[in-house]
Amino acid sequence: MGIARPLGISTAQSPANQEIRARLDRLFATRTLITAFQPICHLGTGEIVGAEALTRFVSSPLRSPDEWFVEADSDGRGPELEFLALETAMLAAADLPAYLYIAVNLSPSACLDPRLSEIVRDSGRKPARIVIELTERSAVADYERLAAALAPLRSAGLRIAVDDVGAGFSSMRHILRLSPELIKLDRTIVAGIDKDPNQRALCAAMVSFSSQIGASLVAEGIETNAELTAVTELGVNAGQGYLLGRPSVLPSDWSRWRQWNRSSTSGDTDSRDT
Repeated sequence: MGIARPLGISTAQSPANQEIRARLDRLFATRTLITAFQPICHLGTGEIVGAEALTRFVSSPLRSPDEWFVEADSDGRGPELEFLALETAMLAAADLPAYLYIAVNLSPSACLDPRLSEIVRDSGRKPARIVIELTERSAVADYERLAAALAPLRSAGLRIAVDDVGAGFSSMRHILRLSPELIKLDRTIVAGIDKDPNQRALCAAMVSFSSQIGASLVAEGIETNAELTAVTELGVNAGQGYLLGRPSVLPSDWSRWRQWNRSSTSGDTDSRDT
């Protein structure tokens, strides 16, 4: 004869999960997040061509963006938070120079959601100015379905970037299955590339590969003049990083973005934020 055990508290009803849900409820009610933009530069001309939208959370408790998104995912509200961040970025982008494209981070699951098209349509931003950077927050179970969901937006001019290439195999699978217009080379490949022949060889291969599939290659996390020189000489199209421009939440900074001035980056020091 079995012995009955006390019913445990379900994961969804545990105090920790209740606390997460309460935090998210407050966040969605107050919409207390803002957008920082970081410039993306054409390495051949020095022209600033785009800006990546980076979500900053200003609600209590202070937590990193990754922590907020992970908690939202754990509560089944990941896409809801992504769309709030997207709407916030689209509103902020009204103060960006009109010639810059706007890169926003979205997971594959958010790209499958019909709300994405509605937000893009209602944003007032032309789809041709929007680049969706595909993140790794959720796996892609059906690439055909994902491609079909994105097809109307891409037909209207929206572009796809695959983010963090070099950090994992899944990003390469994204490239092969989705044929993105942009490929973003991860900081792990860029950091110290001037000193590592293997990193330079991989970067050179990605330059050739991206050219053959008609994609633009963007080097992420450029922090020293030596790294900048190396990726430029290898033929990388564009780049971003603290050396070229730090993220800013100030429209007064965005309005001055015209051309990156190499003289302003003189000295081979690490300019990373803490």
